[in-house]
Amino acid sequence: MMKIFETQLSGILRKLNKSEMDIEDAARVTAQSILSDGKVYAAASPELGGIVSQAVHGTDAVPECNRLEKDTVLSSLDTVWVFTARVEDTEAEIRAVQEAGASLVLVLPEAYGHELEQAASFLIETHVTRPLIPVESGERIGEPHLLVSLHIYYALFFQLHEILEEHEEM
Repeated sequence: MMKIFETQLSGILRKLNKSEMDIEDAARVTAQSILSDGKVYAAASPELGGIVSQAVHGTDAVPECNRLEKDTVLSSLDTVWVFTARVEDTEAEIRAVQEAGASLVLVLPEAYGHELEQAASFLIETHVTRPLIPVESGERIGEPHLLVSLHIYYALFFQLHEILEEHEEM
């Protein structure tokens, strides 16, 4: 099973190369928030909460990043990273970002035209749209939303780190 999973997963990760420019642009906007009077926040649907922990408390945390809370007051200078397996699960967070006019980096399985997607400054698709491994019962298992979202997190983080280092050298 693991071999099938790894093969399917590598195919998904190859598709992420198409998002390279969006990731770079999202990191640039995030850097602008960090270098200005803005703030950076992270939010996620419940099953992707590990990404918020990484962004705020992890070894490779985003500089000055905070967890987006219900009572967080956002401004148009802020950037919010939202990771979700279902856009409806993060509706409150997305609407708060939209109302404040903050920049929204939205990471979701695939864009399908939901009105909440329109709030995104940057939309990055994970391409995890179904479980990857067929089992004997006919079902499928292994839907790596967290794994692929964390991969995207690191792509954003590394790009952001590079931009901030370049700024320090100036």
